[in-house]
Amino acid sequence: MKKIQLTAAVLAAMCLLASCGAKYENSVAQGGDMGIDAYRAEESYADNSDEYYEAEAEDAKSDYSINAEAADYKKADVKAINTQMLVYSCDMGLDVLEFEDSVDKLHDLIDKYKGFIERENYSDGGSTTKWQYAEEQKWKTLSTVIRIPSASYDDFCKDIEKIGDMRNKNASVQNLTTEYSDLKTTLSIYEAKEKRYIDLLADMKSESEAISVENELTNIQVEIAKIKTRMNNIENDVAYSYINLTVNEVREYTEEPVIEKTDTFGQRFKNTVTRTWQGFLEFLEGLLFIIIRILPYLLLIGIALIPLNQIRKAIKKKRAARAAAWYQEQAQKNAQMNVQTVMPAQVPNAEAAETEAAPKDADAPGKE
Repeated sequence: MKKIQLTAAVLAAMCLLASCGAKYENSVAQGGDMGIDAYRAEESYADNSDEYYEAEAEDAKSDYSINAEAADYKKADVKAINTQMLVYSCDMGLDVLEFEDSVDKLHDLIDKYKGFIERENYSDGGSTTKWQYAEEQKWKTLSTVIRIPSASYDDFCKDIEKIGDMRNKNASVQNLTTEYSDLKTTLSIYEAKEKRYIDLLADMKSESEAISVENELTNIQVEIAKIKTRMNNIENDVAYSYINLTVNEVREYTEEPVIEKTDTFGQRFKNTVTRTWQGFLEFLEGLLFIIIRILPYLLLIGIALIPLNQIRKAIKKKRAARAAAWYQEQAQKNAQMNVQTVMPAQVPNAEAAETEAAPKDADAPGKE
């Protein structure tokens, strides 16, 4: 307010000075009497300057009040948000030491607040292999979607936080009031159209036109069914809030003892021998486990090789028998060939020897 008054005063002073200077110059140019009259007039105006300032201040006050009233009108024109159809949802993660007990407490809370489990997924942390895992090797996890009456939503979330260690939480609210209102308006339009088509169908006499109207009526009824389904879903979501909860099994952390470092030669030698021996034992243990694992396959391979070895020996015997028979046959053939080639050449020589020897024998007695 003071700034407005000061601004008005400065502007008035500037106007006054400018007008005084101009009138004084005109009075000097026109003559002394006119200049004196003008100067007196300016003095009388300067005496009334306080009244001018007060008038300017009043105008500024009126302008400010008008602007304030306009601002108040704009504030009053803002409409409040309709919060009738709100859907609450929350994503939460819990870490628990006693998994089974915590899950039982969770189920008790759901029964206490008249809720239900919409979806649930449980895993014990073991892989899909056929090996049996020990309990300390398993990390159990439960993922579930819980529906709780919206009136008990905040209390239920607070009680869940007491079950274990809250690791994360993400809450959100979805306002479906506008969509629900639009659906109601659209439904009323379709229902009025449906009634009009039903009345039109009652008075219809042409069969082809009646079929066309029935098709349109069917399409309208399908749309009405879709709208009602969506409205029912919104009503259910508003009535029962969503809690997406994940429960993870954890174990209490225990710090490993710190091994003191040694600098003496004897201690380093002892530690080196100990680690080497432990490494050798671990190597033998691993080798033994490898042998145990591949032993069944080796037995199967050995069993499969036995009949193959017998077959190989039988084939070898057959080949040896065939070779012996072939060699014997060849020997017989060679013997027969030798008899046929050698004996006929020796017979004439024998006969000749006998003929030659006969005269000798005959002459022998004569010589005697």
